[in-house]
Amino acid sequence: MSDLPPSVFPPDELPPPKEPIFRIPPATGWLIAINILVHLVRQILPAAQDELVVNQLGFNASSVYGPFGPLDLLSLFTYQFLHGGWDHLGVNMVSLLAFGAGVERPIGKLRFVALYITCGVAGALFESLFAAPRGDDVLIGASASISGVFGALIIIWSLHRQGSHPMGMLPTALLWIGLMAITGILGVGAQGSPVAWLAHIGGFLAGMALGFIFRPKNLLV
Repeated sequence: MSDLPPSVFPPDELPPPKEPIFRIPPATGWLIAINILVHLVRQILPAAQDELVVNQLGFNASSVYGPFGPLDLLSLFTYQFLHGGWDHLGVNMVSLLAFGAGVERPIGKLRFVALYITCGVAGALFESLFAAPRGDDVLIGASASISGVFGALIIIWSLHRQGSHPMGMLPTALLWIGLMAITGILGVGAQGSPVAWLAHIGGFLAGMALGFIFRPKNLLV
């Protein structure tokens, strides 16, 4: 006979296991870790070597107007993991942490990673549409990717709340695009460097489209 006291819950009504108060979804966590690791590695490089990494693996928006080689294609992906400083990295990673879970959990980690990377590419190409053909500005940072995650979050949230009279997604999207345009034109937060606000908008629009495509099928349409 057991000396343990009987459970206060009937066998078929046991309490559910406790969930952690704060749990980062896997893909969101890995993307944050990779971004931080890349920046840490860059800190131990000599300044000249680090500048070479940025120039080679950052995306030159004007490269689409000339011979577009394999390295240019690669830079569409690698630029998303380079940042201008710890403050740039920190703001982006906090934003990814804030928005990522709300998108990754309903669509799954593989689709989330695909959305994140695709929005980064879309943002870079959107920036290229308005770039000077002979410009030499190099685009770095995860802002376009994270803008896409935010765009997808708006779509998924809006569809989920459709029956509860939520604020429409269009005013929210237009407000965000307007804020990006204003901060970009004024250079808010640029710290002496141009703000790639068009890349933010391009990533955001791509995220809205992919959010609708990847949405859970049980959401209202």
